[in-house]
Amino acid sequence: MVQAISKDGIPVQATAPPVFRSTELLAKLISAGSAACVAEAITLPMDCAKIKLQVEGGTLLSTLRTIAATDGTKGFFRGLVPGLHRQLGFCTIRLGLYDTTKDFYMKHTSLNEGLPLRFAAGISTAVAAVCIAQPTEVVKIRMQAAKAGTVRYTGTLSAYYKIAVTEGTKGLWSGLGPNITRLSICNIGEVVTYDTVKNSHYTKRWMEDAFPCHFTSAVCAGVVTTTLTSPVDVVKTRYVNSSPGEFRSAVQCAGVLAREGGFKIFYKGCVPSFFRITGWNLIMFMSYEQLRKVVAKKLKSY
Repeated sequence: MVQAISKDGIPVQATAPPVFRSTELLAKLISAGSAACVAEAITLPMDCAKIKLQVEGGTLLSTLRTIAATDGTKGFFRGLVPGLHRQLGFCTIRLGLYDTTKDFYMKHTSLNEGLPLRFAAGISTAVAAVCIAQPTEVVKIRMQAAKAGTVRYTGTLSAYYKIAVTEGTKGLWSGLGPNITRLSICNIGEVVTYDTVKNSHYTKRWMEDAFPCHFTSAVCAGVVTTTLTSPVDVVKTRYVNSSPGEFRSAVQCAGVLAREGGFKIFYKGCVPSFFRITGWNLIMFMSYEQLRKVVAKKLKSY
């Protein structure tokens, strides 16, 4: 607050203009990245199990036992640092810019509120996120998929450096195409589903914009996302973790997998994936909704 002088010469309190003009957008960006990091840290053990299942096979229980026996507790958190890097890069963009992208399309295209608009915004922010932050995905998967008892890289920064030196930018952005496809589908399953279900809840007055609404919307997003992304996720994991020259393309990789294990191979690891994705969505979206309100209020006070 600052002092101002009225026409009558009486001092009055005047409100200083906010430092940030778009506090709502900034609050969404900060909250999206932060909430995603919280969700990543809590659900990472299931993600490690899923990656191991996709790469080495076996059952969920045998995979969990193997990780615990060979690497101990730290084995369940392998790839945590690049995972946090990934969420800061991916989720800040794909969720934080989602509403802004929707508004842009509504103003500059013929799209109106509905699924086509949400699909366009979800796919656009997903593509932008992958193009910028793909190296974090590559490092995370390679660190998680390392053989039991082996150390492929001495640390996260050394992984970035070693891949850049030995494989160049092609290595850091390997799997870009499959991951654009996967994250576009993932964003439709997560952000678009959450937005659609949440919007339906309170526009039809089934629920208020509060915890029960956020909870049910996040669960729906988890179920849809697991169903849609499992096949692409299996191909992406195998392709990114392959030796240079092993596969000519992601399509060829998918064909090899289909010949090896048929249709069911594309849902290998879907059980831990379901628990991980649904849990991740619950933690992330409910954290995001609360953080967004707190951060926006804090920013407006500056």
